[in-house]
Amino acid sequence: MMIYKILLTEIDSPRPRIILYTGKGGTGKSVISCITGLKAAELGYKTLLISSDPAHTLSDALGLAVGDKPTLIVENLWAQQIDPVKETISNYGIVQDFTVEVFQSQGIDETLAYELASLPVMTTLFALLKIEEVYETKEYDVLILDTVPSGESLKSILFPKVFGNISRKLLKLIGSLNWAAKAISPLVGMPVPNRDVIEAEAKLITRLEKLGHILTDTEVTSLRLISNPDTFSITNMRRSFITSNLYGVNVDLAIINKVLPDNITDPYFEKWLGTQEEVMKYAETSFYPLPIKKMKLFDSELKGIEMLEEGSLTLFEDEDPTKIYFVGNPIETIQQKDQFMLKVKAPFVEKDACEVERIGDEAIVKICSDIGDSVNVIPLPAITHQMSLTKAKILDNELVIYFTEEDE
Repeated sequence: MMIYKILLTEIDSPRPRIILYTGKGGTGKSVISCITGLKAAELGYKTLLISSDPAHTLSDALGLAVGDKPTLIVENLWAQQIDPVKETISNYGIVQDFTVEVFQSQGIDETLAYELASLPVMTTLFALLKIEEVYETKEYDVLILDTVPSGESLKSILFPKVFGNISRKLLKLIGSLNWAAKAISPLVGMPVPNRDVIEAEAKLITRLEKLGHILTDTEVTSLRLISNPDTFSITNMRRSFITSNLYGVNVDLAIINKVLPDNITDPYFEKWLGTQEEVMKYAETSFYPLPIKKMKLFDSELKGIEMLEEGSLTLFEDEDPTKIYFVGNPIETIQQKDQFMLKVKAPFVEKDACEVERIGDEAIVKICSDIGDSVNVIPLPAITHQMSLTKAKILDNELVIYFTEEDE
C-alpha cells in the first residue's frame, strides 16, 4: 500500500488527468478503457470512466448496469454512460430550436428541418463537452473517455478557433440591433434570435474554447489509439494518428489488441501468425518512436470485474496507466504560404534507399534495406488534395515530403 501513497504524492495536481481511447469498432476500446480505469482506481486515483458509445458497451464489459449519472463500480472507480441526445438538448436545444424555425420559415418540413439543424458531429461533440464539465469540477483525479469508433469528433476542437471571434462579433451586433431586426423580420420572412438564443450560443462557444485548451494540453490530455493486428485496423489507426497531430492532440500510446500468442501450435493458425508478424513490424516502423503495447487474445471474453483485472495486469503489469508515455509528433505537418510539408521519422534510412509516390489521398513510401523492402502508406490530409507531390528528402533522420499548390 505504501507504493500507492508515493505515486499519488508524486503526481499530486489540481488538474485531472484525461485519457481518450479511440479506434475502429470491434478493436476493444471499451474493454481497454475499463482495464485502465480499474488499474487507476487500484492505485488510489479517484477515476471516472465515461462512454459515449450508444451500444452501451461499458455495461456489457463491466457486467453492471451503468446509467447517465456516475455509478460506483469498485472503490475509487465510477462509470457513466452519456446519452448524446440528452446532452445535445441540454447544451444546444435553444439554438437548435431557433435554427429549425429559420428553416421552417423557408418552407422546409419540420422533420427535415431538425435533421438540417443537427451539426455533423453533434453527438460526439457534446460527449466531449462532458469532459469540460467534469474537468471544471475537479472532483476526479482521472477521466477516461471511451469514444465512439471515429476520429471525426476531434474536428470539434477547431470550431471555437474558426467561429469563436466571428460569432462573438455577430452576436454582439445582433444583440445591439435586436429591435431593428424584429421590425424587419416580417418583411424578410425569417425569425430573429432572441436574447436566450444569443446567450446560449455565446455560452457554447466559451465551453468549446475551454474544451480545445484542455484537449491540446499535453500535460493533461492524451489520446490512445487501439487497433487489431490486421492491416485495415492499422491503417485506420494511422489516419487517427495524423488527424490528432493536425489538431494538436498528443497521442502518447498505441495498443494492438487481440494478438495471437506465439505458443499456438495449431496448424490452422500458422498463416494468421505469419500475417500478424508482418503487421506488427509494419506498425512498429509506422509509429516509431511512439510506444506500442500488445494485448494478447485471451481464451475467453474479457467480461466482468475479475477478468478485466486480469487484463489490466497483462497490459500494464506494474505500471501506472495514467502516466504520459510519450510527448511529440512522430509525423509532423508544416503549412507554408503555397506549400505543405509532411515530416516522418525515418531513422537509419539512407538517402537513396527511399521512394515516395502518391496514389489518390495516400502517400506510398517504399524503403529498401539489407533485410528487405518495407512499404508505408501515409494517409494525406485534405489540404493536399489540391496540391502536387513535388519532392521528398531525407534530412536529419526524417523523411520530408513536399506538396505544392497546382498552377491554375
